[in-house]
Amino acid sequence: MSMDRAIEKKKLRVWQWGLIVLAVLGVGLFAYRVITDASIRTYRVPAEQLVIASVEFGSFEDLIPIRGTIQPFSSVFLDSVDGGVVEEIFVEEGSFVEAGEPLLQFSNSDLQLQVAQNDTSITEQLNNLSNIANGLDTTKINTERELIDTEYKILTLERQRPRQQKLAEDGLISTEQFEATLDNIDYLTKLRDNIRSRQALENKIRQDRMQQITVQISQLENNLKLAKSSFENLLVRAPISGQLTSFIAEIGENKTRGQRLGQIDVVDRYRIVAQIDEFYVTRVAPGQNAKFTLAGGEYAATVSKVYPEITEGTFSVDLIFDGNPPADIRRGQTLQMNLTLGNPTETLLLPIGGFVQDTGGNWIFVIDATGEYAVKRAIRAGRRNNRMIEVLEGLQDGERVITSSYGQMIDMERIQLTD
Repeated sequence: MSMDRAIEKKKLRVWQWGLIVLAVLGVGLFAYRVITDASIRTYRVPAEQLVIASVEFGSFEDLIPIRGTIQPFSSVFLDSVDGGVVEEIFVEEGSFVEAGEPLLQFSNSDLQLQVAQNDTSITEQLNNLSNIANGLDTTKINTERELIDTEYKILTLERQRPRQQKLAEDGLISTEQFEATLDNIDYLTKLRDNIRSRQALENKIRQDRMQQITVQISQLENNLKLAKSSFENLLVRAPISGQLTSFIAEIGENKTRGQRLGQIDVVDRYRIVAQIDEFYVTRVAPGQNAKFTLAGGEYAATVSKVYPEITEGTFSVDLIFDGNPPADIRRGQTLQMNLTLGNPTETLLLPIGGFVQDTGGNWIFVIDATGEYAVKRAIRAGRRNNRMIEVLEGLQDGERVITSSYGQMIDMERIQLTD
């Protein structure tokens, strides 16, 4: 009878254990990557649908493109002062006019009636003031005459006093008669002093009142001249010499007070008015230069004024031509210009692209060394022009980034590039 024999298990060799460990590590790494990828918001897109650029050191030209409009260096608006019905038009729109030249004639019956009433009212007030002044002069004359009469009476009695005194001493007149003369002299002396005090007060009042009357008469006369000059306003004249670039009026048309009639431009000098993005409001200043090309010629202009108001994300600047302006330019003509903000400098540059509108230049997708994916990274941008952005922090020379518009990728953290 045969007996059963125990079978010994074969032990795994070292190289077999090594293969097992490698397999386990591979599976674990794969699982880790799957889990990690699942936790990161990833967007998959073919690489050919993106614009990829490299970050490089280069010369940064600190300039920005701007669009300017030709405007007259100065303009004067024509407004209807009193309004009325257009009776006659002497010039046509676009004509060159001289200062003081008649442009348009109004008629206004209401204004004529109003001026007549004002004329009558002002004339009455002037007559009243004149009567008051005459009354003050009459009072002055009467007081002076009263003072003269009183002084004459005192003088007469003073001459009689020594004679009456001697006659009283000789008993030829009574003592009572002599004392009456003395009393009369004393009364008239006090009366004279009172008249002089009243005269001083009247003179002061008269002087103050005459000054007031003089001012009032001057004001009324000016008002009368102004009222009469209203008729002159019915004839509209050119305030300056220039081109009548706008003139809106028709025969028989009724224009109200203050209504705009037209505009006269000084055409021997022009300026350029440009709108610039508010991003550059702290970097644009008077004295900076701008260049542009027109009809094959190169021209330059200088910023003369920067307006501080920001409207709908832009602010305005005025530029004046350096030297002679281009020939045959027209009011309202548009110019494409490059405004220089500073001297060229060597710095790290990033090509500008659609991503700037999506991120504001605060972050960007950077492609890794393998070229398989790109990750979101914060950056700090500096100056920018129409081609490049200055990179201050966050990127290194030679790194590749996605510069096209991000669209649906904007909320992602990683971009998986596919074939």
